[in-house]
Amino acid sequence: MELTSLIDKVLPAPGSALDRVSQGLQAALAPVLTAPRVRPLVRLLHGNELLGHPAHPVVIALPVGAWTLTGWHDLRGAVTGDPDHDSAADTALRFGVLGAVVAAATGLVQYLDTRDAARRETAVHAALNSVALGIYVTSWAMRSGGRRSLGRRLAAGGLGIVSISGWLGGDIAFRHGVGVRPQALRDPGRPVMETSAAPLETAAARHS
Repeated sequence: MELTSLIDKVLPAPGSALDRVSQGLQAALAPVLTAPRVRPLVRLLHGNELLGHPAHPVVIALPVGAWTLTGWHDLRGAVTGDPDHDSAADTALRFGVLGAVVAAATGLVQYLDTRDAARRETAVHAALNSVALGIYVTSWAMRSGGRRSLGRRLAAGGLGIVSISGWLGGDIAFRHGVGVRPQALRDPGRPVMETSAAPLETAAARHS
C-alpha cells in the first residue's frame, strides 16, 4: 500500500468542514488575486510565464534548506557548545523565515488552480506550513531572548511539521497534477521542448 493512500483515508471527504473552509477561502481569494491591479504580481508569483512551470516548487527550497541547516547547527551547537554553530543556526533560521513568506505567496496564487481533493489537501498543506512558520518565528524570539534551548526544541518540531507538509506538497504536485502540464501526461513520448512550449492548461481549466 502506498503511503499516499493514507491521505485519502485521513483527509475529510467532500462536504466536510475542511471542504467548506477550503472552498470558501478559495472563493474569497479569487476576486482579490484576479483584480487588474494585482494581476502582474500574481503572474510573477505564479512563475509559469517566466519559468515554464510554477515558481512554488523552486522557492520552497529556500526555507526547507535553511531550516534543515538550522537543525544541523542546533545539534552541533548543543553537542559542542561552539557559539559559531549557534550563530549559523540563527542566521539560517532567519533566512528560512524570509524565504517561507515568499514561498507562501507563490503557493497562495497556485491555490486558485486546485479543485476538490487537491484543494482540501492544499489547504492542509498551507495550514501546516503556517504553523511551522509560526513556530520558527517563536523560536527566533526565544533565541533572541536568551532561551536558546527552547528555541532549539521549537525549531526541531517545526522541521518535523515542514517534512510532513513537504510530503503532502509532493502528493499535490505529482499525484493530483497541480501545476503540471496535462499534455505532458497525455503524451509522455513527446520531446520535452515541445511540451514546455505548449500553452499551460491550469487545473481550473481541467475541472471546468
